[in-house]
Amino acid sequence: MQIPGKILGVTMIVLGFVLALALGFFAGRMFGMKVAVDGDAMAPAIESGAAVRMNRLIYKISSPRRMDIIVFNMGQNDADRYYVRRVVGLPGETVQIIDGTLYIDEEPLEFEYNTEYIEDAGLAQEAVVLGLDEYFVIGDNYNQCEDSRSSSIGNVTRDQIVGKAG
Repeated sequence: MQIPGKILGVTMIVLGFVLALALGFFAGRMFGMKVAVDGDAMAPAIESGAAVRMNRLIYKISSPRRMDIIVFNMGQNDADRYYVRRVVGLPGETVQIIDGTLYIDEEPLEFEYNTEYIEDAGLAQEAVVLGLDEYFVIGDNYNQCEDSRSSSIGNVTRDQIVGKAG
C-alpha cells in the first residue's frame, strides 16, 4: 500500500516539528535553566527577585574566569538553594583584603561595578591561599552580602559550581 504524497509530507512536517520541540526542551533542561536571585548581593547588576539564565554546560568544557558571575550551592543540605556571586580569585592565587581593597597575589583588583571601600574583610583579613579547585567569590554589593569572606560560604570548590549566570 502506498501513502499519498500529501499525507506523507504533512506527517514529515509534524514529525519534524515534534522533534524540534523535544530537542529544544532537552537542550534547555541540559544546558540552561533560570535561577531566581534572592537578596541584594549582586545589586545593582542583578536585583533581588530577578530570574537569571544559567548555562550549565560551559564549565564542563572550560573553567570559570575572573569576573564571571557564577551560580553555586553549598552542598547536599543546601542543594536547592543557589547562590549567585562574582569570581575574583582563581585556583592557586592568594586573596587578601587590606584597608578596604581586595588584592590578588599582592596586586589590587579594581571593580568596575562598585568602587566602595570594602568594610568587612572577613576571612580575607589574612591571606587566603586558594587550593587547586577553589574559587574566591564576592557579591557586587559586597558591603551588604555574604560571600567567600564569611565562614558560612568560604572558598567555593569547583564541584559546588552549577553554572555561569548570564
